[in-house]
Amino acid sequence: MAANNLVNTKQDLIAALVQRELREAASLLPLVTDYSSLAVKGAKQIEIPRMSSFTVQSRAFGAAATENAALSDSTDVIALDNNKIVFFGFDSHDEFQSTTNYLTTAISRASSAHGRDINSALVTEWTAVAGLSVLGDAPAAISASNILDMREFMMDNFADMSRVRFAIAPDQEKAMLALPEFSRYDYRGVGPAPIMNGIIGSVYGVPVIVNTQIGAGQAFMIEEGGCGFAFQRAPAVGQDTDLRYGTGGMQVAVDTLWGLGGLQLGQGNAGAGLSPLIAKLID
Repeated sequence: MAANNLVNTKQDLIAALVQRELREAASLLPLVTDYSSLAVKGAKQIEIPRMSSFTVQSRAFGAAATENAALSDSTDVIALDNNKIVFFGFDSHDEFQSTTNYLTTAISRASSAHGRDINSALVTEWTAVAGLSVLGDAPAAISASNILDMREFMMDNFADMSRVRFAIAPDQEKAMLALPEFSRYDYRGVGPAPIMNGIIGSVYGVPVIVNTQIGAGQAFMIEEGGCGFAFQRAPAVGQDTDLRYGTGGMQVAVDTLWGLGGLQLGQGNAGAGLSPLIAKLID
């Protein structure tokens, strides 16, 4: 019988761990558009084109049409300026007296810290560029009326509703579960109610996500095209010998380079610098 040969090095396996752990911790990333393929070497920012639309006009029989206004085009910018790192020392002597594989655990924790940092940055960006604020600066429990206002805003701006998600703070979960529109079969259609199977579920056809990094009282309705994200340098790990920690001592870095930005700014029913594909509950 032939022997099994491992083609991946230890460094390959650690790098795979870093990228998996980071993306799992950055749980809000699937809610935005990924432009990493455009973040090539040498680029300091990504420019995403956007263009205005025509308005249909009526033409009287036998009369010439008036020429429509010319289309205007511009770009949304995703600056690749988030150069983030976790840097720590490793004392191999400590690990001899521990049942924990400290190095692997620490690298995993560093990757998760990067993921949480990305989540926090996404929430900050959504807050800054949301084209609709339902309640202004008066926090309140989410209601069916709030949700419908956000949904109407999305549809008025031609959002692809199959790509829309509703992300809420943990303290809004109780209010959501109390809504019959969220928990009853006759509002949700065929399928198990979320209270019965433990899944947060959907409301008016929009999937609902609870995230601990969304601020208290806050909720966002987001279409993926409302915000863009890009890794210019994928999450990576590097190690170097450091004899200050004894033989086997190391210094370890887990770093990445990325950018994000709001998209379609100033279009549709959104004000200047705001996205028509992001709505928030409070300012």
